[in-house]
Amino acid sequence: MLKNIALKNFRNFESAEFHLDARSIVFLGANGRGKTSLLESIYFVSSLRSFRTSRIRELRRIGSNGFEICLKLRRNDRWDRELKVEDFSERRLFLNGVPVRRASEFADSFKCVAFLPDDPVILTGSPVFRRRFLDMFICMMDRSYFSALQKYAAALRSRNCLLKDRRSADRSLLSAYAALLADSGAVIVRKRLEVLEMLEKKVRYVLSEIRPELQEFSIVSRHSPASTASETFLEKLERSVEKDLERSMTLTGPHVDDFDLLCSGKPLRYFGSRGQCRMVSLALKLAEFELVSELEEKVVVLVDDAVADLDRNARDAFFEKLEGAGQIFYAFTDLPSETRFSDSGMIRL
Repeated sequence: MLKNIALKNFRNFESAEFHLDARSIVFLGANGRGKTSLLESIYFVSSLRSFRTSRIRELRRIGSNGFEICLKLRRNDRWDRELKVEDFSERRLFLNGVPVRRASEFADSFKCVAFLPDDPVILTGSPVFRRRFLDMFICMMDRSYFSALQKYAAALRSRNCLLKDRRSADRSLLSAYAALLADSGAVIVRKRLEVLEMLEKKVRYVLSEIRPELQEFSIVSRHSPASTASETFLEKLERSVEKDLERSMTLTGPHVDDFDLLCSGKPLRYFGSRGQCRMVSLALKLAEFELVSELEEKVVVLVDDAVADLDRNARDAFFEKLEGAGQIFYAFTDLPSETRFSDSGMIRL
């Protein structure tokens, strides 16, 4: 359980410290007071990523040259752990005051699932939102996947840089980077397919409980079949090198893949109503929470005004599902009327 958080130059906080000695905690305040930023800081320490942006510099308080987040955890009243992230000229991680070089050793300290108002964009937005959701989820389940993503991203940047100079591009180097892309890319694609199958089954189960009329749910991956094996993926990259040179970018691979979420065989991003997309996105995140909970008993849950537009039955089902969380943090502008919050710790901003 998280018991303390200290921030320096993070978002709109110059310096702040909060004590979190409760299983359920509500951050209450008007818009712009930092409620979402507090949730974001917890999520960032858990995953070393933000759920709001991919640009780390946006996390720095305006006018500062970096930020610091320090979390203290308690497990079963037996031991405490301090996690600190510093991001100035470079990122530095500390575990109980000792520098940590490998991010996986740091980020495995606790797992965190966030329920956010813009979750429906996973269904309705561009492919980048779906890839981001899936990649961050898999990283919680399998830290080796994060390593594969890093290797793939590095090789992709290098290959794309070479492709921008069509006339003098070194073909041998292009082939070398293609081999690196094929090795890590095949790992990424296979893992995504495995997890999408798990998600599909779990979302169906959740929908059968909260919205039975939507339980004819399915997920269809949009990827090149050749990319599931490094050998065939490499062959495809070699065959497409002329097209890649013409476009100055790598045109195939997990960085351009997508997946569709369907109800009764129809893609929700094209045919789903606003209400349907809202309920399926909620079921998707609840499925994420349940799958992560199967690996980690004490999952930390963040809820940022994510239930305001749900009807009473859906709200009750949502809160009931979260009963298994290790600790829950809510952000509200106004405290809901449900009596379940009467025992929550309250932090007014």
